[in-house]
Amino acid sequence: MSVDLIEQLQAAAAEAIANERQELSYEPDRLRSVHIELELAKGGTVIEGRAWIERRTKAIRAAARSRAGHEEVLA
Repeated sequence: MSVDLIEQLQAAAAEAIANERQELSYEPDRLRSVHIELELAKGGTVIEGRAWIERRTKAIRAAARSRAGHEEVLA
């Protein structure tokens, strides 16, 4: 990879992440992963960059609902 391509990829990734700044700031303790996707042209030029966030769910509620449903079946 040429230095120019690496710099283009870094800049595009930084911009994609910056576009998610508000989402990243909301409940950062539940942040699970940040995905970055860069679409490249044939010569390596970045056409488009995207980022999206995944968060942990509140498993305690889900487990409680699951137990409640299981208890109803047993009753």
